[in-house]
Amino acid sequence: MGKKRILFVLPSLCSGGAEKSLVTLLREMDREKYEIELFLFRREGLFLPLVPKDVRVSDGGEVYRLFDASIGAGVRGLLRMGKPLLALRRVLYGVSLRLPRALQMRLSWPLLRGALPQKGGYDAAVGYLEDTATYYTVDCVQAKRKISFLHTDYDRIRDRAALDAKYYRRVDCLAGVSALCTRRAEETFPFLRGRTVTIENLLSADMIREMAALPPSRPIEGAPIILTVGRMAPPKGIDLAVEACANLVQRGFNDLRWYHIGAGELGAQIRAQIASLDMQNHFILLGEQSNPYAFISRCDVYVQPSRFEGKSIAIDEAKCLCKPIVTTDFGTVRDQIHDGIDGIVTQMTGIAIADAVQTLVENPAKARALSDALRAEHAGNPEEIKKLYAILDS
Repeated sequence: MGKKRILFVLPSLCSGGAEKSLVTLLREMDREKYEIELFLFRREGLFLPLVPKDVRVSDGGEVYRLFDASIGAGVRGLLRMGKPLLALRRVLYGVSLRLPRALQMRLSWPLLRGALPQKGGYDAAVGYLEDTATYYTVDCVQAKRKISFLHTDYDRIRDRAALDAKYYRRVDCLAGVSALCTRRAEETFPFLRGRTVTIENLLSADMIREMAALPPSRPIEGAPIILTVGRMAPPKGIDLAVEACANLVQRGFNDLRWYHIGAGELGAQIRAQIASLDMQNHFILLGEQSNPYAFISRCDVYVQPSRFEGKSIAIDEAKCLCKPIVTTDFGTVRDQIHDGIDGIVTQMTGIAIADAVQTLVENPAKARALSDALRAEHAGNPEEIKKLYAILDS
């Protein structure tokens, strides 16, 4: 038998947990069994250079690049290509993006779909993210099996359940990255029962440790050094980290440096918050980093201030590097952290986060105990890939 042709779909490889986990998955997949292609709407992103060389990468092409440009540039370019109907769709697409989110998704995808190429001839196609990656996999790809991944707690996105139901009815399997993600999907879409599986984000402990040993892209210093990794987006709670930093400085931690890795739509808001609290010398934005592990390995405390997570990849990475962890009590955190044993789980406020960080900074023995507990745990989860193989081979 020849190799099975597998297509993975994502909008891009910009910084994010799903994008990072897919790159790890692509590195680990069995090349004797599978011929792998990655389709990106946009061939861009922080993790693009990390895609294995033997993975074919395809993208939306020139038509999509024009459609994805500003309205003016897109319409002019599409008209020059002799595509007046698509130019009209681009105008309507721009209008749809200004509507409330639930209505926006219902109207924008049919318009966007026409700018993307059709794909076919695959044994399996995997929409590796909810939303447009799944919609594209269902509508635009011919494959014997279709799989959708869910990386979030569906309670957060119930406003689009009517649209998603149409697509989830047409996939062969839905894979949640945590037990909670899978359960929420089944609760929202009872017709999925019997067609779901939990496949955690693949974690390569060897790769993380190898990259952690490399020098960081810039030196970091402080007493203590605190680190947070996450998009500047509402679910990640970066504003809570800034509040906690300011609170700790007010308590006398004048040499504290709190570094943040990530970018996102709330960047201007977070920078304004830092300035308003006069934290420019204490809360330091590093932007996106292709090797966050070099920074994680050098921090004294890792903090995850999230409001929502499907399953936090960053926490698992900090665990792999045996760092003392402080995290907020979001929905899936207790699947990853046992409070007081291998991390501290605290309330979702800046003061509570500051209290927990102070506890670890002032009690080195407690911090060492958390790290020792993590060293005793089994890092990595290579068995998760076998669950995907079982779906691809069924």
